[in-house]
Amino acid sequence: MSEEQVFRIFSSWSSAENEGHLTSASGTLSTSMSGALSMGGRADRTNPEELLLAALVTCFVQTWAIFLAKLRVPLAKPLLDGRCSLEKDPAGGFRVARFVLVPHVPKALWDGRRADIEKTLELAEKYCIVSKVVRGSGLAIEVSPNVELVGQD
Repeated sequence: MSEEQVFRIFSSWSSAENEGHLTSASGTLSTSMSGALSMGGRADRTNPEELLLAALVTCFVQTWAIFLAKLRVPLAKPLLDGRCSLEKDPAGGFRVARFVLVPHVPKALWDGRRADIEKTLELAEKYCIVSKVVRGSGLAIEVSPNVELVGQD
């Protein structure tokens, strides 16, 4: 494997229809897009903010799963919710204000392995490629576990 890895996305936009389309070079991602409905976009299309959040959530949950396995924390199917909040940008338009990630952890597991779970979350934030980009932009990622009374998967 070479040191540099390159990923490509192709996109197009129709101003007349207020929508676009994006496709990954691998062909595994293909979706219609628009702006968020709250910003004049279309409700039936994904938007850039959702795609940005999706990049963070997918990277984080995969990285978290790696560290759960390394520390032998028995959470076979990690579940993670994410939120991205926008605020007015003094320079104009909007900007991302914050990201919140909510890992779901069964209460029994949390009670028995809290230190290990917290360590896996810290490592996931440290090593997730998208987390590094977010932190590099000066934004923080709030990781706030949701401890649930459910069975462990």
